[in-house]
Amino acid sequence: MVLDTRKKADIEAKIQFLRRVPIFGALNEDSLQRVASIMLEKSYSRKSIVFHEGDHGDTLYIIKAGRIKIAKVAIDGREKTLTIMQPGDFFGEMAIFDNLPRSATAEAIDHDVRLFGISKGDFERLIHEYPSIALRIMKDLTHRIRQSNQQVEDLAFKDVHGRVSSTLFQLLETEEKIIGRRLNRLRMTHQDLANMVGSSRETVTRALNRLQSEGIIAISHQQIEILDREYLADRII
Repeated sequence: MVLDTRKKADIEAKIQFLRRVPIFGALNEDSLQRVASIMLEKSYSRKSIVFHEGDHGDTLYIIKAGRIKIAKVAIDGREKTLTIMQPGDFFGEMAIFDNLPRSATAEAIDHDVRLFGISKGDFERLIHEYPSIALRIMKDLTHRIRQSNQQVEDLAFKDVHGRVSSTLFQLLETEEKIIGRRLNRLRMTHQDLANMVGSSRETVTRALNRLQSEGIIAISHQQIEILDREYLADRII
């Protein structure tokens, strides 16, 4: 009886979470219960690897808490951060759709990261049963492609100062989209930002110091406060 009560409470907690995840937004209560019943939760500490580039992929992940860094790592150890995923985001879908190895490495960047995993077989059945999930995923992937296009443009046409400004604004917009309200702070180390813009930590630190001296941002305790949002938005163009 106690186990049944705990199981019901666990399913209800998962359903409450799923209601806030965009790709499941169109599902009714019964459908959400179906999804909740096949999700397995796992915790990761900071710098733990969820999967490496080249690994076999058989699980889709949804972030319950904490952040995940998706990155490409060269043989010599150099790293290019592709994106930082937030609670409510999903990742790992590419290896499920094309049956190829993982295309990047996923790493926990917070001290307590919790993920829900759905196996490849279960997820494929979900898509067949609920086509709205596939449509939501397509919209999300389209947004990611646009972000990738912006990164390519930044690398090709902007100096480090411009890339840092553009990246800060994109990160701000992404987090705001997830939590549904306006923000003015970002949690970001200089090294993580350097990996995103494709430069050295020292060069990015100089760019951040310049932005701070110009009154665009304020930096303290691995947090970046945005003081002049319009300036950063203009760097996207």
